[in-house]
Amino acid sequence: MAMSVTTNVTVDGSTVLTVRGEIDHSNATTLRQEIVSAATQRRPSTLRVDLGLVTFLDSAAVGALVAAQREAGAEGVRVVVWRASPFVQRQLSIAGVHEILGAPGGQDSNHSIF
Repeated sequence: MAMSVTTNVTVDGSTVLTVRGEIDHSNATTLRQEIVSAATQRRPSTLRVDLGLVTFLDSAAVGALVAAQREAGAEGVRVVVWRASPFVQRQLSIAGVHEILGAPGGQDSNHSIF
């Protein structure tokens, strides 16, 4: 399944980037660009990247998330992974980046604020 990205603003004014499908070396750069674009165009204090519907991600995808967070942070926007699927949580944990991406290893990251 190809990756798709949608951007929504929630009722509390938060910006959420919802990613679906598989993220790998073929589309990781696109993901990074989408995150940075949403951060720089909308300038929310926090940009949530919802990975609950992501079925696969590889090391290129993890690198893209970290790079996007760094780039957005330079613009004053905090990027956090939100509602990561169990597979994504495991991959981020194995890579050792779950804490810097704000993706807790426990079930807390699955709670919705809606």
